[in-house]
Amino acid sequence: SAISACAKSAEWQRALVSIAGMCQAVLEPDAISYNAAISACEKGTDWQRTLLLLVSMGRAVIEHTVISCSAAISACQTGAGWQMALALLATMQRAILEPNIISYSAAISTCEKGTAWQ
Repeated sequence: SAISACAKSAEWQRALVSIAGMCQAVLEPDAISYNAAISACEKGTDWQRTLLLLVSMGRAVIEHTVISCSAAISACQTGAGWQMALALLATMQRAILEPNIISYSAAISTCEKGTAWQ
């Protein structure tokens, strides 16, 4: 999809425009669309928009996926910090989403960058 292409090239602005356009055209973005936009923001180091998209996803009654949560955890490396990364990891576990190697690696990396490795 166009949003996936934006994610691969870290063009988060275009991904957000695509999501907004879908909403205005009465097209319902699905988990795949949100995941691609979240990944684009994460790659574009826009952690705030990444977290906002994760919240928007929940408000749209679209269940978070391991992909969306892992990308959000990874985005925390650029600003939100290790506390948010660990909170997202805990949220995954409470939501019965099984964190994978990417989720744990992103959380560990965020903690390392925030010097909370202990």
